[in-house]
Amino acid sequence: MNVLIGVGILAFPLAFRYAGWLIGSAIFIFCAIGTNYTAKMLARSLDAAPGASTYGDMGNAAFGERGRAFIGGLFYVELATMGVAMVTLLGDGLQALYPSLDFVTSRILCFCLMAPFEFLSLRKLSVASLFGIISCVLLMVIVLFDGLSKTTQPGSLWDPMETELLPSDPSRIPLSFGLMMAGFAGHAVFPAIYRDMENPKKYDQMVDITYVLTIFVYALMAVSGYLMFGSETMQEITQNLAVTDGYYKIFNSVALWLVVITPIAKFALIMNPLNVACELWLQARPRIDAWLSCSSWLRQALFTTIVRLSVTTILVYIALIFPGFDRVMSLLGALFSFGISVIFPLMCYERLYTHSISNARSCLNIGILAIAISMAAVGTAWSFLPYA
Repeated sequence: MNVLIGVGILAFPLAFRYAGWLIGSAIFIFCAIGTNYTAKMLARSLDAAPGASTYGDMGNAAFGERGRAFIGGLFYVELATMGVAMVTLLGDGLQALYPSLDFVTSRILCFCLMAPFEFLSLRKLSVASLFGIISCVLLMVIVLFDGLSKTTQPGSLWDPMETELLPSDPSRIPLSFGLMMAGFAGHAVFPAIYRDMENPKKYDQMVDITYVLTIFVYALMAVSGYLMFGSETMQEITQNLAVTDGYYKIFNSVALWLVVITPIAKFALIMNPLNVACELWLQARPRIDAWLSCSSWLRQALFTTIVRLSVTTILVYIALIFPGFDRVMSLLGALFSFGISVIFPLMCYERLYTHSISNARSCLNIGILAIAISMAAVGTAWSFLPYA
């Protein structure tokens, strides 16, 4: 659950607003059941590749070094996109807390707040990340409390807003593909979990229990948020709480501060692999390696500082030109989560079990692949289209 549940939970009500109850439920069910199935196929693929313990190892076993390189590159771009989502979320939270802040100033503040955490040790970052997990849980509790404490719309579960069975604006349905899939993207970590289990035979049971609990949390947030605000549902459910009268202000202030704390706590931890990869790539350049090797620790510290601040600056700049949280999360889910959580696991499984897989299983996998590739392609394209 720690792997799966993150800031994407804030966009689930918006996903149902874009897709309506009927289509939204179908997309939600496909994402949930599909990723549950592929999580189990990951374990089967690892069993077919003795010694494989990571996602990259599985890609290498199925497609050679090119498979490892492809999935590695995909991971790093996904991390960068997650970083942009964190910057956007923090900026929106700061503007909700301080409405006088303009868009550019809020993003500059994001840089100032996030950058110092990138120089903490992983041990300390892990502790900070714990606050991010707690924040997500508390946000859901506050949304439910607000909905139950208010008796009239908007923002009440006792007097729901008007919702749609089918969306009146079908052009936004593709955005919901990525918004929902982003919430089920944890497969990169599943191989390590499988290999570390004391009793790997219970892996499937563990996945099922995890998904039942995760689906319950997501469904509760999605249904509550959409019922409370209907067609007025905003990019992040906390934005609705901030502008709706009739709530206990102290609880909504806590919710907004949680939105600020969550990306600050998680950003540096998410960026650590990307920062390390950039540093290693640059150190492989002969001139930089020579410059670093003939000096004291001061040059190494300066080099690390420049690289990490540069990466953060680039991500903040991208957040300036690609500002919508819904668009960033939709892109994250459509372009990366579909690939990592559905498409690539099934392709590896098909490749590793080419001669032993049954026709029924192969047809099922091909069917899921066709749907996932179509949703990923359309969802990615829609994430780049201008706002209607």
